Amino acid sequence: MIFNRLKQQDLGLLFAVITLIGIGLVVLYTVTSSNQTGISTTFQKQLLYGFIGVIFMGIAAIFSPRVHYTFAYLFYIVSCLLLLGVLLWGDETKGAARWIDLGLFSFQPSEPAKIALVLVLARYVTDKKYDPRKPLHIMGTIAVTFIPLTLVLLQPDLGTSIVFAAILLAMLVAIGTPFSYLLLMITPICAALASVNTIVLLIYIIVIILFAWGMHMRMGMLILLIIANLVISLGTPELWNQLKPYQKNRLISFVNPEADPKGSGYQVIQSKVAIGSGGFSGKGLGRGSQTQLKFLPEQHTDFIFSVIGEEFGLIGATGVLALLFWVVYRGFHAALRTKGKYSALICIGLSIIITVHIFINIGMTIGIMPVTGLPLPFLSYGGSFLWTIMISVGLILGVGRRWKEYTP
Repeated sequence: MIFNRLKQQDLGLLFAVITLIGIGLVVLYTVTSSNQTGISTTFQKQLLYGFIGVIFMGIAAIFSPRVHYTFAYLFYIVSCLLLLGVLLWGDETKGAARWIDLGLFSFQPSEPAKIALVLVLARYVTDKKYDPRKPLHIMGTIAVTFIPLTLVLLQPDLGTSIVFAAILLAMLVAIGTPFSYLLLMITPICAALASVNTIVLLIYIIVIILFAWGMHMRMGMLILLIIANLVISLGTPELWNQLKPYQKNRLISFVNPEADPKGSGYQVIQSKVAIGSGGFSGKGLGRGSQTQLKFLPEQHTDFIFSVIGEEFGLIGATGVLALLFWVVYRGFHAALRTKGKYSALICIGLSIIITVHIFINIGMTIGIMPVTGLPLPFLSYGGSFLWTIMISVGLILGVGRRWKEYTP
């Protein structure tokens, strides 16, 4: 019986996940136990988190998509209430309140909220009355996302809010939202970046108008597009003033880390040094100078990939990337294979969560993305995030095993 059930699972995906968790534990052991006589408490906790995560993954894989389809709205409401609870009673760490202390461990509600958002959006857009060509229906989708996104921004947690926005965009693309609507939502972000220079902004607006005109966009939509870009660009200075000092420093150091090499740019510079010094084959497990001498900050969480690059070199880093790519690939493969629209959308949404975390985390370690604090799936230390990712994999496995099952 057990053997038959195992054959129904995506064994390649399971192998990649377990291998990544194992690599994460090995790396975590080297960075937390190097100066101690025994095994570090951090390693012991992560070992427990990993064991519990595997159990959560197995439980999530048991349930049919019809089950979480039924309770999607309930999950969403509970998640929003928990996010609200963080703002009221959460523990503040490093200038942000993101955790709820449960005694034995702290819980980060924004992590399961990612899954809840995927489930509720998948259910909302698969309603028979939903039409992606109707602006009112698109606004409803945005509103569903806007509530948890705003609550997360108030913590403040810019990194997680980016993940929420990516989930929304992926869902809208997957259901066939007209390109003009997508353009209306994406271009204001570019306008915010262009607003640093008046001439650049003017050129950008002209390019947008010409591009939209070439796409034969309706006049009403074109006017709305221009207004949206102008409003965002003019409001960007005020949005900048609302950022916390550490968030401003992170963005400034992203543009020019050398401007403050001992301050906001220190992490990125040390990360680049660590990865570059690893060379082709690495310095060896537990022998990385940047890691073992503690020059590299947050090496067990945000910058664990830098440790892999230094101690395992290009070969090890490439191997880890290949395993992460395989996990994402199997998620999207499950979406393409399943016959249920709801099932396909949750696989897409959950795969996007993993993809965004990989891209941003590794991007910030090599200096192509700002430091946002997003951890690396399966490898970074932390219980709430690991459990969220493991549950996501479990849900994908559940869909993959029931790919013939129709859902709304």
